[in-house]
Amino acid sequence: MASQSAQGIDYSEVHRIHSPANRALRKDLWEPGDDLGQQSFVTPAYFDRFAGMIGMGPGSDVLDVGSGTGGPALYLAERTGCRMTGLEVNSVGVEIAHRMAAEAALGDRVRFVEADGMDMPFPDASFDIVISMNVMNVFEDKVGLFREVRRVLRPGGTWAFLSGTFEFGEGDEDARERIARGYAIPQYTDSLAGYKAKLREAGFVVDEVTEFISDFRNTMQRWLDGWTTHRDAIAAEQGAEQTDHHIVYFQDYLAMIDAGKASNHFIIASRPDD
Repeated sequence: MASQSAQGIDYSEVHRIHSPANRALRKDLWEPGDDLGQQSFVTPAYFDRFAGMIGMGPGSDVLDVGSGTGGPALYLAERTGCRMTGLEVNSVGVEIAHRMAAEAALGDRVRFVEADGMDMPFPDASFDIVISMNVMNVFEDKVGLFREVRRVLRPGGTWAFLSGTFEFGEGDEDARERIARGYAIPQYTDSLAGYKAKLREAGFVVDEVTEFISDFRNTMQRWLDGWTTHRDAIAAEQGAEQTDHHIVYFQDYLAMIDAGKASNHFIIASRPDD
């Protein structure tokens, strides 16, 4: 994840992907070869698709905001030949990412930096492409984040992120409150229209939007099934109250998808030339 400055949140439990409960959960969740340590519905096939859409390749300087334990960043660096920097606020995630990078022998093209996405330790115009995968909802000040992304992007560069989006309405108050609590990490959700407006306010041009519904729902159902199956083991590691809340969180999310009020969007924007 990428920012914890406002709440002082400890994301460590989210990133302990090799704990006994997480290993059992992820074995049920992902098909062989699909588990990169990601906390989303995205599989390697999606990462390949996204990389092609935004022109990621050899010679590209890429920043992954909220790189977690580093698996997706490493996968993209290996597949595309780009130079990859992962930005992650949690020390556990960065520690695991460094270990995985060493094992993958990609140390010459991949680095991981422990820092807050709202205050990135990079000079202006450092990257050709900035990406983020299902992390946007942890940022309360999205315009501020987008401006920081714009600062580190080179003129003409690409900012692309995947995020859950919601269209809350009358009668959704309880679900909205539960989803906002998130799991260990509060969620500051937004609508697609809200994202577009905030990107424009931060100085970006919105170029393309792709919506994912059915596959997103199927994977969300697998997350729910996995958490339900392994509930006791997860609760022993992370606490019963948090575990039970997360199960309800998935149920609420699925209900919103089925009502046509939630989905996942891949949004591509560009920084205009100065």
